[in-house]
Amino acid sequence: MMDKELHIVPYTKEHGHFILSCQMNHKVLEADRHYINVEGDAKNLEQDNLAFTGMINNQPIFAAGMKMIWGRVAEGWVIATEEMWKHPLGVARAIKKDFARVARKHNIERVQTGIRKDFKQGQRFAEWLGLEREGLMKKWGFDGSDQYLYARIF
Repeated sequence: MMDKELHIVPYTKEHGHFILSCQMNHKVLEADRHYINVEGDAKNLEQDNLAFTGMINNQPIFAAGMKMIWGRVAEGWVIATEEMWKHPLGVARAIKKDFARVARKHNIERVQTGIRKDFKQGQRFAEWLGLEREGLMKKWGFDGSDQYLYARIF
């Protein structure tokens, strides 16, 4: 019998490799697919205790976390497979719960992320997580797309 329950585990580069090897989870993000180095990017996201993976049936469906930039400032990130859309509430709750916990546990004062200007769903999700839109970064995306800078201060 298949286990449909969402399990949260520490992120590993193998999780990221699997997720990044799958089809991107939103058509707007497909443009970024050509700029992703699956092996290198998956390993680059692995930082002790700052990231986690959502698993169903022992298969990663999403991963989220933070990457320290400098001092107490981190870049937030989320990667996911199409499978995530079958469990949107569980995934959203897991990310929201661990997002603040990770930031506070590691004394992170600022978490920021860039979200494509045309990715309205991602913008709403960031705002639901408590991030505020700070400005428009023109030509910031891999493909030269404009992106909004979102941040949350803890």
